[in-house]
Amino acid sequence: MSLVSSPFLDSLQFFWFKMTLNIKKLCVGADSVLDLYNRQEFVRGRYGETIHITRMFPKRFEEVLNGGSIYWVIKGKLCVRQEILKIERFTDNDNVNRCRLDLNKDLILTVPFKERPFQGWRYLETKNSPSDSRLFDINNINDDQEIISDLHSLGLV
Repeated sequence: MSLVSSPFLDSLQFFWFKMTLNIKKLCVGADSVLDLYNRQEFVRGRYGETIHITRMFPKRFEEVLNGGSIYWVIKGKLCVRQEILKIERFTDNDNVNRCRLDLNKDLILTVPFKERPFQGWRYLETKNSPSDSRLFDINNINDDQEIISDLHSLGLV
């Protein structure tokens, strides 16, 4: 038995199988992954979980919740990601609608990828996402990400 591909069957696949979609966001003010880690440690200490608050709620949230991650851009490089566990709408104390992202606390370093500045967040398709490098370990910080970034910019990685 052979499988047949057709535009009709391909469009049905979209409805049967949720695709995975990621989000990319600037980590404003951070100089390194260590800065992001320290900020999130502060948030975990205050709220008991790893969360990020943003203004806009993703319209394609179901695709993001199907294994998607938030990819952080630090100093112009997409270089680390975290799995998004939950997305919730809420209204803050000033009566402004917000979006809460519950994140896995693990920071996964990626092959650094140069990224232009943008406001808010953007969708990032899995096929355009950088490859994972390793898990960030606070007890084993070194500068190999800088070397990998340089090699990547030269087209060697």
